[in-house]
Amino acid sequence: MQSLLALMQTDLNAPHYAPLSRRQGALQVNLPLKANAEGRHVVVDSSGLKIYGEGEWRTRQYGWRYRRTWRRLPLSLTIAPGELVAQTLTLAKIDDASQVKSMLAQIEGRLDRLGGDGAYDGWSVLYTLAYPQGQETPIEAVIPPQHDARQRKAKRRYRHIEARNQRVGKINCFGRQWWKPRRGYHRRSLVETVIGRYKGISGLRLRARKSVNHQVEARIGGAILDRRIDLAKPESDKSLRTT
Repeated sequence: MQSLLALMQTDLNAPHYAPLSRRQGALQVNLPLKANAEGRHVVVDSSGLKIYGEGEWRTRQYGWRYRRTWRRLPLSLTIAPGELVAQTLTLAKIDDASQVKSMLAQIEGRLDRLGGDGAYDGWSVLYTLAYPQGQETPIEAVIPPQHDARQRKAKRRYRHIEARNQRVGKINCFGRQWWKPRRGYHRRSLVETVIGRYKGISGLRLRARKSVNHQVEARIGGAILDRRIDLAKPESDKSLRTT
């Protein structure tokens, strides 16, 4: 950067990496999202990011000297237009289901559906979707129950229990292969594509050392993905398709 400023004959000094790294924790990064008046269909998943340690080649050749660790990155993505609407960064031992409530709090507007794999089939997640904060209508859970799931009986009528009992009944009657395409479960694979895109652009590891800086660094990676969607993704219209 300093060489570019010198070529521009500008009397400015480029900041060094060290002060930028120290000040990174106080940076506020917002995801550049488009306004959406309609209800969103959101899918969630998570992946891991390394934070420090030797590389794979050195470990294979000489063994590891320092304990390597990583962080879990849960992401929330809209089906259309494929924007990253929420994300968190937690320790590796924190499960995915515990982050659903915090990610829903980051999303503005109405949510209609939320899709995820069997790891999100927990009563805390289902209750959060049945009684979302700031929204009167429940969020449909496109989450397959566990293979040994059974219908639960309750003395009162609860939204999350009734909705899960309906899913369990339909899957037991018609099978999972029948249920998944009809509820749009396979759209969950879009978030796995975004995770691969995130690691391809931002890398497989976090470069900061402090936990606060890890949060900001992961947020910057999500903002880069949304900016690329806004600038480069084409908008298709089926009515304009020619034969």
